[in-house]
Amino acid sequence: MVKMRRSHVFIKNTLILALTALLMRVLGVYFNVYLSQKLGDEGLGILTLTFSVYTLATTFATSAINLTATRMVADAEGGANYSDVIIAMRKCVAYCLFFGIGSMAVLLMIARPVAANVLGDMRTLPSLRTLALTLPFVSLSSALGGYFTAVRRVAKSAFTQIFQQLLRVALTVVFLSLYSPSSMEKACLFSVAALLASEVVSFLFLFLFYVVDINKKYGKYREKESEDLKKKMLGIALPTAFTSYFRSALVTIEHLLITSGLKKNGLSQSEAVASYGVMQAKALPTILFPYCFLTPFCSLIVPEIAEKRTAGDTVGILRISSRACRLVFTFGICIAGIVSCYCAEIGTVIYSDASAGRYIRLLAPVMPVMFIDTTIDSILKGLDQQLYTMKVNLMDSLLSVGIVFLLIPKIGMLGYIIEIIFCEILNTTLSASRLISLTKLRIDFVKWIALPLASTAASLFLTKLIFGLIGLGSAHNIPLLALHILTVVLIYRGILSVFDRDFLRKIREFFGKGKYLQKKT
Repeated sequence: MVKMRRSHVFIKNTLILALTALLMRVLGVYFNVYLSQKLGDEGLGILTLTFSVYTLATTFATSAINLTATRMVADAEGGANYSDVIIAMRKCVAYCLFFGIGSMAVLLMIARPVAANVLGDMRTLPSLRTLALTLPFVSLSSALGGYFTAVRRVAKSAFTQIFQQLLRVALTVVFLSLYSPSSMEKACLFSVAALLASEVVSFLFLFLFYVVDINKKYGKYREKESEDLKKKMLGIALPTAFTSYFRSALVTIEHLLITSGLKKNGLSQSEAVASYGVMQAKALPTILFPYCFLTPFCSLIVPEIAEKRTAGDTVGILRISSRACRLVFTFGICIAGIVSCYCAEIGTVIYSDASAGRYIRLLAPVMPVMFIDTTIDSILKGLDQQLYTMKVNLMDSLLSVGIVFLLIPKIGMLGYIIEIIFCEILNTTLSASRLISLTKLRIDFVKWIALPLASTAASLFLTKLIFGLIGLGSAHNIPLLALHILTVVLIYRGILSVFDRDFLRKIREFFGKGKYLQKKT
């Protein structure tokens, strides 16, 4: 008897996470626009610089616990060792408390010298200290999110993410509107105070959902470890965490080098921070916006591949890998074409900033490469190749720092864009080579790349032609821009249905029938 097709659960969870991420990305874009209006590009740059240090701190606080919790719970479920789920999560929570509280204490101690000597701006000090208080809650929420991903009940974690973002935005608006901060320092402090409050409240909700869920689903099983779970946890977490520390530190150094390099290129402190703010808070969020659809898909691939690996199902692994990569190529090439074509409108309509549009135009062509790299990394993690992906990412970060250090003082922000494009291509090439060697994956350049490119070009041309004929060729507002983009997508879908019906059938099977994802009970 088939209890429930696994593919139905997969698509439901993918849709839940995708809609959640979409809402959060939209809120994030408008939140950045709001902050830009309240703080200006300089204030946005200061806040972004502060978060570059905070991102490093969260790397230490979480220490790869999300992936670890996902892998351990998925492995326990795959082996029907249900009592191990509770024991594994207890160990993950203890791990989180150790790293989360430790990271908070360290950041509180070093906040002043970091603000003075690393960021070079004491206005960041109160914000750094406030952000430190969020770290234990961020760490614990990361572990609980990994649990819900592994057991394929993501609605609860999705709800808390949406709630956290909405609460953060609402509190920021209230703080900045009611108290009218008299300085940039206080304005940034109010913004991160809202983040702290939202992280604490959302964690409490997520923890309540977790306690109810795990007691209901696994409380009846006798707690007896089938293997040394502590050793297994550390074996997954620590190699990934240590490489993540190094990589995150390099990313932070890279971001600090950007502003110093821009000053060497002739910009003032204020101009350098403002230019950095435009790139980090406007251009890159636009390029990364489609991850709201991609990230949920990739996060759910990890437990699917992990279970296939545990069962020794090499055919299933190859089938999932092939269709996932082809789907992402098809998605990524279309999105890159849309962003390239409408970059000027995105910059002026959404951000009221032409310079953001110029940065977006230069970065758009590398979007499919970024997307496929993320997908391949997720597949490799499911194949227990996380150490390899970390090595590649470390090399990527080292190269990034070197290129930024050499190029930005000479050619300004263009050097940063060159670095992003070069390192993404190199990273993807190395990861793809590893995946091909492990799974014998074959890439059909005509169907995977050439056909989507031609279909995207035709879709953009026809959309421009249609709207030009009715006098709406210029997407000068958000509703009209959205209508243009939707038309491109629909025409693209129609062209694919004509020239590649076999692919669309396989995608429907992937999400609908999904024979290789079924699990009989």
